[in-house]
Amino acid sequence: MRTALRIHFTDADYRHVQVASSPDPMWEALLALHILELPTARVPAQFRAWRGQIRTQPTGRQVKNAFRMLTELAPPDANYFPDFLTPLEAAEGLEAGIDVLRSTRRTRLASELRFASLTRPLPAWTYRLADGDQHTLDEVATAIRLVHDHLVAPGWFLVEANVRQDRLTRVEALDGGVDALLASLHIFSWAPPVLSAPYPMDWDIRLKGGGVRFIPSYFCHGAPVAIVDENLPPVVVYPIAHRMPYGLADGPHITALTNILSDTRTRILIALHCPSTTGRLSAHLGISASVVSTAVKALRAAGLVDSAWTGGHKVHMLTERGRLLCAPGHRHGRPR
Repeated sequence: MRTALRIHFTDADYRHVQVASSPDPMWEALLALHILELPTARVPAQFRAWRGQIRTQPTGRQVKNAFRMLTELAPPDANYFPDFLTPLEAAEGLEAGIDVLRSTRRTRLASELRFASLTRPLPAWTYRLADGDQHTLDEVATAIRLVHDHLVAPGWFLVEANVRQDRLTRVEALDGGVDALLASLHIFSWAPPVLSAPYPMDWDIRLKGGGVRFIPSYFCHGAPVAIVDENLPPVVVYPIAHRMPYGLADGPHITALTNILSDTRTRILIALHCPSTTGRLSAHLGISASVVSTAVKALRAAGLVDSAWTGGHKVHMLTERGRLLCAPGHRHGRPR
């Protein structure tokens, strides 16, 4: 019989179901590292191009040490890794999360590492961490920043675009009520009042009226991940259903596309794999809104982008021609 995560809802919990509007940088860093450390045969197909790119990049000693430290604390096959590695405050940004991590109480460090030690042997250096050694805790925080910067940050706009698209799917499902939202969650099964999914061990989360926060994740794969500590607000990270492969942001087809258009217009085309507004494109790509607006106008005139008003916002999206032009197998040239 397969082991499962089971989330038990009460009537009061339906009013407090949340779906995060953006990816969590600390969760994404840890889950990306999990994929990097998996045996090659077990790497999901959608991540093979990304993993291949990462493995061909030069990696300094400091980054390698960061990989080692976090893999020892949170290995990819672990049934559990410490909740303090992914504080709720990371929803406000990587630095906010790291600041909270650095100030984790000694009692919490000891408690969560003790629980982890029941599931697998821990390396000797974690005893210093359990004792509240600030230098060791700072090293862990620095390791998360290095892993994020090396694995996740280069394609963060793609991570955001994909998670944003998944959340739009959940919002659309919500038109049918919370039941429809829960039933729409990828990989879960909804049999009221229990939401279940495959999990490395049998685990029950009994909500107590405060609801639950779902965090869609680009790098989560195979099964969701849940916060274990019952004293913390319930959080469940789940894999999004459809991802734009990292490989679409790089490769000969993108070089050819850049030669035809421009770097700015190419980046906008790639980002519009998931529909977006001018303001969001500007924020995610680090380009001024006026430049984005001009580029979108040119792409729309070329038949590569379309725009429509939705809920008071003008949303841009790829046309069929635009999608074909961005596809790796397409022969770039003059559109017919």
